[in-house]
Amino acid sequence: MNISKNQIDDLNATISIELLPEDYQGRVNSVLRNYVKTAKVPGFRPGHVPIGMVKKMYGKAVLVEELNRLLSEELGKYIYANKIEVLGSPLPKRSSEDLVFEDGRDFKFEYEVGLAPTFTVKTPTSKIPYYLVKIDDKMVEEDIADIRRRYGKFSNPEVSDETSIFYGEFNELDEEGQIKEGGNKTTTTLSNELITDASKRAKFIGLKKEDTVDFTPIDTFYGETEVSAMLRVDKTSPALRSAYRFTIMTVNKVEKAELNQELFDKLFGPGVVNSEDEFRTKIREGIASYFEKESDKKLRKDMKGLYLESNSFPLPDEFLKKMLKANQEKEVDEHTFEHDYFHISEDLRWNLVQEKLRLQMRSQLRQKK
Repeated sequence: MNISKNQIDDLNATISIELLPEDYQGRVNSVLRNYVKTAKVPGFRPGHVPIGMVKKMYGKAVLVEELNRLLSEELGKYIYANKIEVLGSPLPKRSSEDLVFEDGRDFKFEYEVGLAPTFTVKTPTSKIPYYLVKIDDKMVEEDIADIRRRYGKFSNPEVSDETSIFYGEFNELDEEGQIKEGGNKTTTTLSNELITDASKRAKFIGLKKEDTVDFTPIDTFYGETEVSAMLRVDKTSPALRSAYRFTIMTVNKVEKAELNQELFDKLFGPGVVNSEDEFRTKIREGIASYFEKESDKKLRKDMKGLYLESNSFPLPDEFLKKMLKANQEKEVDEHTFEHDYFHISEDLRWNLVQEKLRLQMRSQLRQKK
C-alpha cells in the first residue's frame, strides 16, 4: 500500500492511495469464508457450499465493500497521522462506476481534500453591548393572563361579549360593499380581546351564530403581521387593506383559570408554589430567564459578526461547493444554493476562529502553570 499527498495550493490537495492484492485479499477471503458458513444454496447443506460458488455469487460485492472500508480506514489514519487539517469530507476524483473491480488487480484511488486556512486570530477592539431587559409588572400580568386563557375552560355561549372568540368566514368586499368576485376568502378565528379600541369592539358584542359584520380588519386590529396572518394574505397584497364581511360560524369563550393551588401545582409541581405572590415571582423569574437567553443569543450573534469582520481569510470554496452538491439530498436552484453556501461558509469561518481561540486559551493557561 502506498499513500501520498499532492499539494495543489494552500487550500487544496489530493491524496492518492495505491492498493496491491495483498492489501485487501485477506479481508475479502475472510468475509467469503464467513459467507460459506451461512450461505443457503439449493442442493447444498448449510456450511458446505463450495468457496468457488460463494465467490462467484458474492465476490464482487464483497470486494467493493471491503475496498471502501479499507480506503476509509487508511485515509482517516493518514490524515490523522500527518495532522492534515481538512474541511469537509474527502471527495473521490472518480466515481466507483468508472472503476473495474476484479480480484487480484492493483487499484489506485484519488481523493480531493479541502484544507483549513492558516491564520492568526485578530481580537476586535470594539466593545459588544450586552442587553438587560427590565421586567415590569405589565409583562408579568400579560403572561399571567395568557396562562389563565390557556388553562381555562372552553364554552360556546349563544351571544358574544367582550372576551368572545369567533370562528367564522372572511369574504373580501368590493367598493360597493358587496362580496368581491374572486376576492380573498378564508375561514379563521377572531378574538374580541385583540380589538383594543372599545368603540370598534362594540360592534362585535351581542352577536350570535350566522350573524355578519362588515369591517376593515387593518383599521380594527393592531399590526400588519397579525392581520396578514388572520386573512392569510401577504403584507404587500391589496387584499390586506380591503373591507371584509365576517360571517360567524361559532361563538366561543374561554373562562379564565382561577389563580389557585390547582393551577400552581399543574404549572410547577405539587407544593412548589403556594400563594399568588410566589406565583407572580415564578412568572417574573421565567420571563427574566427567557430574556436572559435571548440576550445571550444576541451577544453570541454580535460577537460572531465582529470577529468575522476582523478576521478575513479564504476557504476552499470550489471544493466545499462541489462536496455539498455531491451530498445534497435533492437539487436546488443556483440562487438558493449560493445563499445557503454563504451561511454555511460563515458558520465554518466562525468555527475555525473559535477553535483558534480555544487553542490560544489553552496555551496561555499552560504558560501560567
